[in-house]
Amino acid sequence: MKIYPQQIICKHCDSLYTRKSVRPGEAAHCPRCRAVLYRGSWLSLEQWFALTLTAALFFIIANVFPVLEIGFHGQSQAATLWQTAMALAHSYASPLAIPVALLMIVCPCLQILLLGWVLFHACRKKAAPGFASAMRLLAGLAPWSMAEVALLSILIAAIKLSGLVEITTGPGTWALLGLCMLLPVINHQDFQPLWTLKTLRGYRP
Repeated sequence: MKIYPQQIICKHCDSLYTRKSVRPGEAAHCPRCRAVLYRGSWLSLEQWFALTLTAALFFIIANVFPVLEIGFHGQSQAATLWQTAMALAHSYASPLAIPVALLMIVCPCLQILLLGWVLFHACRKKAAPGFASAMRLLAGLAPWSMAEVALLSILIAAIKLSGLVEITTGPGTWALLGLCMLLPVINHQDFQPLWTLKTLRGYRP
């Protein structure tokens, strides 16, 4: 397949343009429909990769450490994100367990792993093995990664239960907050320049 990394198509009107460099924070607009074509990034590849590694660390903490600890009459019970999904699976809301696990755990995990894989090789001026498949899967996962929904659900549950039991936020909640702040940053960078890697000598799809 022939790759034209310097060409970009407007997603709204299908007009074709040649990419031009823009300064960080600036945006290139389609002259025909005024839609944003791409934005200048403040991040270098190395910084992008570093933030992705940080997101991976937050994700691990959010899934290993408790997000909430519930205390009642001297007894306490802590729950991680995975335990929350498992609790749903064993309740009357069991049909929601799989969507919850996919949207709040599996999809963000795949996003971070795939992006880290691509950027690790990009920082070495190489295209990652399976680059094209990874990029297509990243584009497909973007609308389905909903870590922020998990955080919102935890906060709502904490507020509603605070009058009945003692609620303590665990390290997982703060890690999830950090993850929700980082995911939009790393996922809304301009991915198009990464396709130039596919034209590098020695690339293998």
